[in-house]
Amino acid sequence: METWTRIYNFSSMVIISDLTRSSNSAYGQNLILQGDKFCIYAGDVNQDGIVDSGDMIPVDNLATAFVNGYLPEDVNGDGLIDSSDMIFIDNNANAFVSVIKPLY
Repeated sequence: METWTRIYNFSSMVIISDLTRSSNSAYGQNLILQGDKFCIYAGDVNQDGIVDSGDMIPVDNLATAFVNGYLPEDVNGDGLIDSSDMIFIDNNANAFVSVIKPLY
């Protein structure tokens, strides 16, 4: 999922951004707490800015072919595309996860 850092003023300070420490590190607090770390949402396989049913189709197609590797459809990052990747997409779609970015 495309994730933006919060807006910084570059004119007068040193910028250190660690997205894992606080949801305020990301623009719109678009992070999820996993254990004691904040993490970027997963599941926007087709990169359209929202996790929804359109992301499930490519995962389902590759899962039935037993595809493995570091691919966008491997949503949970375990190297295997299977039904466990669908769980991330389903949960994040139900939570209406989408890109939050500043308007210019």
